[in-house]
Amino acid sequence: MILFVGALQRRKNIARLVEAFEKLPAGWRLALAGSSGYGAAEILARIEVSPRRNDIHVLGYVTNTVLTDLFRRASIFAFPSLDEGFGMPLLDAMAHSVPILTSNVSAMPEVAGDAAVLVDPTDVTAIADGLKQLMDDSDLQTRLIQAGLARSREFSWKRAVEKTWQVYEELLAAGRS
Repeated sequence: MILFVGALQRRKNIARLVEAFEKLPAGWRLALAGSSGYGAAEILARIEVSPRRNDIHVLGYVTNTVLTDLFRRASIFAFPSLDEGFGMPLLDAMAHSVPILTSNVSAMPEVAGDAAVLVDPTDVTAIADGLKQLMDDSDLQTRLIQAGLARSREFSWKRAVEKTWQVYEELLAAGRS
């Protein structure tokens, strides 16, 4: 199963993910977990006309328990978003040992580091090729899972608080000068 987690919004690039999914071998499923957002009607309409619509599951908002189960069952986490302020779903996938395909734009490369396959989110063929690469290369899957676990530990809440406090101290020191 390929999993996407996030609001069904135009900027999340789900229509292109669906188009890329259509190019993949039969037997794969695409699960979309998240509430509706801006452009959701267009995304749902695109899914409705997909030749693979029976393999695409729009789950809506899911509880943490269901989300944990989805991560456990996922073989690939696909997040080809066009624009993100940070990209928390990437860290969730890393922490759950799921190899990732994501965008090479916005905040995704910074969050993913070397723990994901990065693709041009405007190129459906690149998305499909990246997904196929993850499907077919078990060594790549293993490397990304290991790198993702290590990377997710770098983004702990404790570290975020420490870094935030460091910025405040620097600002206070500058204000005293």
